Amino acid sequence: MKALRPSYEMKRYTLPQLLRLRAEHEGDRVALREKDLGIWNEITYAQYFENVLLFAHGLLSLGFGPGERLAIIADNIPEWLYAELGAQAVRGISVGVYQSSLPPEIAYMLAYTGASVVLAEDQEQVDKLYEIRNEIPHVRHVIYEDEKGMRGYQDPWLLSFAEVLERGREHRRKHPDAVERLLLEASPEEVCHLSSTSGTTGRPKAAMLRHRNLIHMGVALQEVDPLLPTDDYLSFLPLAWIGEQMTSVAIALTGGFAVNFPEAVE
Repeated sequence: MKALRPSYEMKRYTLPQLLRLRAEHEGDRVALREKDLGIWNEITYAQYFENVLLFAHGLLSLGFGPGERLAIIADNIPEWLYAELGAQAVRGISVGVYQSSLPPEIAYMLAYTGASVVLAEDQEQVDKLYEIRNEIPHVRHVIYEDEKGMRGYQDPWLLSFAEVLERGREHRRKHPDAVERLLLEASPEEVCHLSSTSGTTGRPKAAMLRHRNLIHMGVALQEVDPLLPTDDYLSFLPLAWIGEQMTSVAIALTGGFAVNFPEAVE
């Protein structure tokens, strides 16, 4: 089936709605690739959307709902996008936190944005959160993606990404329409992402971005620099940065090219 092409008509959708449209229209096309042990693993639009739905159901099972903030502290991995779009699918707001941030910087951003759930990629990021735990009482749950070194952490505050997906499957079985209802109710005028400013003249702020804003910019940038659905993009700049958000999320969803995640930035 012919791939959808960028159009300002896409501004009537939210980002998760746009992903849903691609999954329905061209579900077998490759949306993402992740390199693991030297092998590129392909993820189709249908699989991409399924992971977003499962994560969204998992968030609902944790009591996360519309207007709440999900902070993400991770390298560029597909789970970053599943979490971001999963939160947005239930009308929540994603917050990007640079993975190089020190514990006091993380504490500030989590408090400033009022994040209630945090996706921390690995043991290193989880340990940073433990260091500031008393400063972030509003964080109800921490989800980690990489399970290496986490076996000894027995704490109900923590859940693995796999556990959240499993909770999502169970929640969908009991409440099959819960995510779909919120996803379709959402408006492109809603704030969907908080992007950290540079903080060069003081503490960083969180710029509020709406679905319509991101999608409009995604389409407009492709008028200047046209891209094709057959193109490939290598995602390596931090997803907490607005530039990478524009490319790996907004331009990718409006333009339909594949986003590729290397094993390491180096």
